[in-house]
Amino acid sequence: MNRIHSLDYLKLALAVLVAFGHTYWLQSHMSALVFMIGNGLMRVMVPTFCIVVGYFLFSAVARGKSGKWLWRVLALYMFWMLVYLPFWLNEVHGPVSLIKTLLLGFFHLWFMAGIVVAGTIVIGLRLLVRAISPALEVPALIVTSAICAAIGVAMQYASLAGLAEIGVRKFENGVFMCFPFVAIGYLIGRRVAQGGMQSLPARPLVLAATVLGAGLLMIEARLVELRWGDAVMLDIPISAYVAAPALFLPTLGTRLPQPAIRLDPISAAIYFMHVLALKLAGALGVTDLAGLMLFAIGLPTLLAVIGERLAIPILSRGGKNRAAGEYDSRARAPRT
Repeated sequence: MNRIHSLDYLKLALAVLVAFGHTYWLQSHMSALVFMIGNGLMRVMVPTFCIVVGYFLFSAVARGKSGKWLWRVLALYMFWMLVYLPFWLNEVHGPVSLIKTLLLGFFHLWFMAGIVVAGTIVIGLRLLVRAISPALEVPALIVTSAICAAIGVAMQYASLAGLAEIGVRKFENGVFMCFPFVAIGYLIGRRVAQGGMQSLPARPLVLAATVLGAGLLMIEARLVELRWGDAVMLDIPISAYVAAPALFLPTLGTRLPQPAIRLDPISAAIYFMHVLALKLAGALGVTDLAGLMLFAIGLPTLLAVIGERLAIPILSRGGKNRAAGEYDSRARAPRT
């Protein structure tokens, strides 16, 4: 059982970028270039994470462990919602508000809530379609995810254009954002399982698509800024549907050396803990970027390494990262 070390490096880089984004340094240094980076290039992070999730979800589904995978992701999400309870409890004003908060997630945990929803849709749709005809699985996933993607992007641009008052969580959620990209990852995993890495597009083509995707992200962000100003947020760039798969595929096909220490507990710790670390930094009066990044990245990394050495379940490989499923970069030979 071999690990795909390139995906470990990718997840760590994306987790660091997420933490950097939440320092809000970009917003306080806004310019045309910064807007193209923050609302362009960096918007590839969540879609790429979702593709990674979908890739390993296929492995779980093919091995008959989809229910176990879903339960573990849900348990992980609920654990961290409990950890962050003091920060969101005052926003709950009744049963309906509580249900809404749990369904959408607190701050960065919206991603985990979205993964639960997206995984449920993929698993449920697969079971439904295969009961009719297994041959319909791929077309059903493609059509359904394309419809959800189109609706999500349309709602976002309708909101930007002022055509309707649509809150960001109406389209940045498990159905209209996470599911389409998780489906892409799932279908890539399925293709690799059936035909191997050689069944994927040629590497020069994918690398060209990566460059194209990056350029399209920046162009789309620039057009949005020119039309609506730099006070808006571009949460789901249309070009992310080119850029995210184009980033994932060459990473998947790149062989990188095994790191000296396990990276998946560190990337998971940074993602889950960086908001707590930044709040601690703020309480201590730390405001400069270097100090904020030291807290957001250094503190979770230290805790992850200590947890790994001491085998503390929630900080080590046996805890949050493996339970999450989506952080597990082990290459398996799934049953098809």
